Amino acid sequence: MSDDPKLLRAQIDIHRELDVRIEAAQRARQPLRAFLPEILPWIAERLGAVGMMLQTYGESLELETFRWPADLALPGERALITGTDEGSSGYVLCGEAGRFALGQRLDVAGETFGRAAAIFDHEPDADRAHLLLDTACEELDNLLHAVRAARQKHLVTMQLGDALRHRVLADGLREAVAVLGRAVPLERILLTFVAEEEDASVLHVQLHESRDGAMVAKVDTMASEAPREMVDDARRYLATGDRELLRRLDLLDAQEEVLINGVTHSVVVGKVLVSSSAGAFNTWDRELLAAFAGYVRQRVVDFNKEWRRLSSSFRPADVARLVSDDDYERKWLAPREETVAILYVDISGFTRLSEQVLQTPERVAALVEAWSEEAIGLLFQHGGVFDKMVGDCVIGLFGPPFYDQRPHERLDAALSCAVDIREMTRRFPTRPGFEHLIAPGLAVSTGVNLAPLFVGIFGKNDNFTGFSSGMNNTARLQGCAKRDEILVMAEAALALPPGHRFQLGPEESAVVKNVAVPLRYHPVDVR
Repeated sequence: MSDDPKLLRAQIDIHRELDVRIEAAQRARQPLRAFLPEILPWIAERLGAVGMMLQTYGESLELETFRWPADLALPGERALITGTDEGSSGYVLCGEAGRFALGQRLDVAGETFGRAAAIFDHEPDADRAHLLLDTACEELDNLLHAVRAARQKHLVTMQLGDALRHRVLADGLREAVAVLGRAVPLERILLTFVAEEEDASVLHVQLHESRDGAMVAKVDTMASEAPREMVDDARRYLATGDRELLRRLDLLDAQEEVLINGVTHSVVVGKVLVSSSAGAFNTWDRELLAAFAGYVRQRVVDFNKEWRRLSSSFRPADVARLVSDDDYERKWLAPREETVAILYVDISGFTRLSEQVLQTPERVAALVEAWSEEAIGLLFQHGGVFDKMVGDCVIGLFGPPFYDQRPHERLDAALSCAVDIREMTRRFPTRPGFEHLIAPGLAVSTGVNLAPLFVGIFGKNDNFTGFSSGMNNTARLQGCAKRDEILVMAEAALALPPGHRFQLGPEESAVVKNVAVPLRYHPVDVR
């Protein structure tokens, strides 16, 4: 501040009035394009200038130039720009054709934010004019820094969102951690989350550490196995808050963000812990960490939905392989024609069983629910895909989604699955709660085929299924099977290699509705 009372009074007035105007603009959320055209003529009047120019970074973080009046020309513009570049100090006074420009660099804590200049139609008292201009710039610097900081924060959050839109969750998380690490002084960051909210068997752990200015993954269970003890500690930490994992990783003092899904029924789907290389996080850091946690929570929730959708058809290992490919729907699930082994397995005499033994809808539903869960579990164990359930009939496909096996291997898997489902069904009445089925017994009738199938995702509900005459004939074949009998199409059986483990009975045939040629098939058992 000046020792001259009048100059000091002028500086104080500029400081107070500009502070009030800036606060009002912030309350009204005025953008710079609205605020600066109002304030520049006011500053010019206080300086006795005829024009003002301010060049700074606006909300877009692009360098913008604001002039009053709009057609203002800068005398000695080249010298003015050079004299207020980064690294300059004090002021520069340029004259041209009887007009003068007094300018200075805008900065906050040494960081350049642009430049400001007052234009005079006479040579000013440069020291006095500079003191008044500098007073105004000191007020504007804080506003411009706040605008830039808010915009930078917005850009970082947008980058976090873009990173986590990656179709492969593991890749998206790594990219998001890298974005966060460039904006916040991270030392270590730990993410623990479940790939399905109620299935801790697919709990994942990621640990990233700062190394040479970049975040490096030290542990990533989505890419490779982590030490068993760490995964167990992570599961306990997520479920009960046990802090052994934090002690193990020296994260006891780390900031924690809990990832919660749901409002009326909240479910913890994961946690994020971060430690600062600067010792502590400031407000800027904490706001970005909260934004990061929010994006991760939503991405994990979306991943869980995707996992559940896929796991209704595919076994967990296949789901994990699918979601590790960002183009899996086109590569593996888009409809195509393939040779597929088809399995139809149906509870024998189900109508009679329902009416004479089970009798109540509740007991019928309990049987179908429990038996089909076991059957689909065996289907997945043998590498099959669950197509659908029609009444009490489970339909499975072997080959999709990756078609890694050769056709005869697909048929072998389908027949092996049929045998195991038959054995499971025979033992089923011994399960607690189903003893009433011991006397009548429980059995299945099964049809197996190997046929071309147009298979993939169809319909508005994206159901994974297949269509072909071979599929239809497999359903008809299953209808020909007797109690506890497994039938395989004769043509399909030709694909079995010499020395296979199945025992094929004599070829039989059956005339079925809507098919001109009788079905030819073999009863199947194991040697």
